[in-house]
Amino acid sequence: MVRSGLSELSPEAETPTFDTIANDVEALLKGLSIPSQDVVAVGHSMGGIIVPKLALKCNLRGAVLIGPVLPKPALADIFNARIETVRKDGMEPMAKTIPSAATGSKATLTQKAFIRALLLSQNSEGYIALCQAIAKAELPSYSSIRCPLLILAGEEDKTSPVPDARKIMSERVRDSERRRCAEACENCKRRKQRCDGRRPCARCIKRGLGHECHEPQSTPSLGGRRIVASSLPSPDPDRLSSITEQTTPAGSITVGSGSALTSAEDTYVDDRASSSLQLLSDTQPERLPRMSRLVQDTRGEYMFIGDSATLSFLQNIRRIVRRSIGDCALVDDPLRHGIVEASPETRRGWILSSAQNPPPNQSDQDVDYLLRWYMQSANCVLLLFDQKDLDRRIRKWIEDGQDIADPASSVYYLVFAIGAQTGPEDKDDLAESFFNYARYLTVETLIEEPGMVTIQALVLIAMYLLGASRRNAAFMYLGMGVRAAYAIGLHRHDISSLFPPNEGRSREQLWKGIRILDLFMSASLGRPPSTSELRDTANPQNYSACNDLSMIFESILTDVYAKRMISPEILERISKHLRRWTAQCTEGLVVDGIEQEDLIRDPNGDEQPNIGLTHLKLTGHWTVMLLSLPFLHKAVSQHVEENEQSSQGTAKRTSSSNQILVHSCLESAVRTVDLLQPLVKTSTIPKRLPMVGNSAFVSGLVLGAAIFGDFDNSFPLEKSLQGARGVLERFSRYDAVAKRHLMILDHLQGACGIYMDNRARRRMERQGHLVNGLFGSIHTIGGSLNRPSQQPQINSRLSSTEGVQTQPQTPRAGQGPNNEISDEQSFSLEGGEPSEIDISGSADAFLGISPNMLWFDSFDTTMSLFPIVDTHIMGDELT
Repeated sequence: MVRSGLSELSPEAETPTFDTIANDVEALLKGLSIPSQDVVAVGHSMGGIIVPKLALKCNLRGAVLIGPVLPKPALADIFNARIETVRKDGMEPMAKTIPSAATGSKATLTQKAFIRALLLSQNSEGYIALCQAIAKAELPSYSSIRCPLLILAGEEDKTSPVPDARKIMSERVRDSERRRCAEACENCKRRKQRCDGRRPCARCIKRGLGHECHEPQSTPSLGGRRIVASSLPSPDPDRLSSITEQTTPAGSITVGSGSALTSAEDTYVDDRASSSLQLLSDTQPERLPRMSRLVQDTRGEYMFIGDSATLSFLQNIRRIVRRSIGDCALVDDPLRHGIVEASPETRRGWILSSAQNPPPNQSDQDVDYLLRWYMQSANCVLLLFDQKDLDRRIRKWIEDGQDIADPASSVYYLVFAIGAQTGPEDKDDLAESFFNYARYLTVETLIEEPGMVTIQALVLIAMYLLGASRRNAAFMYLGMGVRAAYAIGLHRHDISSLFPPNEGRSREQLWKGIRILDLFMSASLGRPPSTSELRDTANPQNYSACNDLSMIFESILTDVYAKRMISPEILERISKHLRRWTAQCTEGLVVDGIEQEDLIRDPNGDEQPNIGLTHLKLTGHWTVMLLSLPFLHKAVSQHVEENEQSSQGTAKRTSSSNQILVHSCLESAVRTVDLLQPLVKTSTIPKRLPMVGNSAFVSGLVLGAAIFGDFDNSFPLEKSLQGARGVLERFSRYDAVAKRHLMILDHLQGACGIYMDNRARRRMERQGHLVNGLFGSIHTIGGSLNRPSQQPQINSRLSSTEGVQTQPQTPRAGQGPNNEISDEQSFSLEGGEPSEIDISGSADAFLGISPNMLWFDSFDTTMSLFPIVDTHIMGDELT
């Protein structure tokens, strides 16, 4: 309707209204001999007024309103002002404001440009006529519409907000037809599913949850909950604060329709997982703690570090540590607001230097060494080439004199660079020479021509920079590689299938490597992924375990961390995907070129850890930790807060639905460290493995944070934390990032030691009055210098209980006084401390108990006597 009502076909037509437009549509249907009962009318924006008018005139099959405009006086004022603007300045002001004001946050520049083009092509008089129609529009009689009506509304739509859509639906139902719907049960309400209102309802009976079908309990909105957030500001505080501070009811989270587990999905649910799934289904929606921040690099530039980044979690650990023990080396770390990046000596002038000084030629033995260590370090990460094919091509390239006119020359030099960088020998200078020359060739011959070789070169550059502790540079080079990959269609499997089998397989391998690198850097640095998967990664045909796991990783980053919200539906969907991946993983190892054994033999016949399988398992554990990390952070923060509020310590915590997620996070961290131990004990592994180092660091942070939640009663946290430190120590000699992470774990270990010592002393002091009542307070003799700091608190607690008589319990026959331990005295499985024994008048009560008789004669049969030994006989053994 460019000139609705003003076209040359009807020069004398009156100014259009929604009634006249609806009449025109009705006449059009009749003119085309289309029965109205076969028509589903769809109206967008102002069309959301036309379609109801048409539905009142015709017997439509159905009506759909997308972002419908609701006529109201305030809207008339807006459009009257818009009319005056267009009359004065034409369509240009509309083209400047509407593309941004009328689109959501995910709208692309292309989409906004398209809207601008549509507006500029619009006739001003026609646009004014339609604006007048909206300004004068009357509210349609929605209650008189008899056909089915569907309304779609967007939460970011400012012209047609969601409340307007709800008002239209409420207007559609006549007062005489209103009835109270049966209230959904708790299970159906939580899963956003239709409930028949019975108890138990049909859906709960079908799911086997009939015994748990009950009336819903009123729950507080998320807006009323305490949200543990970082004290440092977000880079975009206005937008993020508006998102975080919105009051969102727990039942208003919109999720996909496939979130509930169906019978087909239950294939991957065994009996052992059923109880865990039940706990998972009871999990309440939670907002993620705000952890995004800006940190400075070595040049003082501010870099964005997002929520999923390990450094963001580290900053929140520092806050927890400060609240628990005060200042320490971890809290006062002078580098706590920076990101460690290596600065090569060849940063400036490398292009000219590389062009004038190509790297030296390599002997056959050197080539064997470089290829071997490239393949070993790239396995499961950048398996871009078949080993035999790569070896053959490089040998031929060397025979031809290493002709730089060969487009693949930069790729071969990068293979050499990564081999020299990761091999056990100290060839870092040679690696840098190979790398700079390869980068020079890439810029000189490939950078402006997207193609397989160009993408391979850019990806290998990113991999080398990652190993060289230059993560931001790697992030940028990989971004160029991703753009080039999209340019040639690597993201589409159907495009790759058009090529010959070998070339199609190479394209798939390259895309897989891009995905792995992209998701690793996006998660570790907390930045949005550059890639998005369009393939059906669950397809059994040519199933790839790496591709499927990358899809899980992408879901966590986009559905959890990007939205800063984690709901039970998302948890169920991702956990189901992880269970299916675990069940199918072995089938996909062949496609990924990964052997199934934990130990494999190298070309020399020596056994070594299967780094490819190790990488895959480490990534699987990382996904679990990323998904459950917000729940661990919340549990530890609450525990620290409870300790602050109660000088008596923390009583046994009741089991919550989130506890299984906290335990999952800790178990994955412990198993990650266990998985890495063979690498520490093996000498024949690459000296740089950035993904392995990252897994060790993430696990160490999780384990250290859990100690401040007293989870070391249930998990081997100290030993595992020491194991994570050992892994980083192995790589810290050559890897600057690993060295920095090792320093952080050392500080964290020291903080954990202080916390555990304080905790043990608190427990000792709580029971100290028992010892004092029996033997007296020897440590107080001679002054107050040796008195524990908490003694006054203990004395005050004892004095407050004076006068309360406690009758001692006499042990039963054959039973010692300590054979029974009450629930209050036992350790909490959830990580709580043992509760204090309330003895109220402890000295008298304790002294009233008669200990069992102990006869020293029994020692004669169990203890050996010690003869005197002449020191001259022992000789040097005593020294």
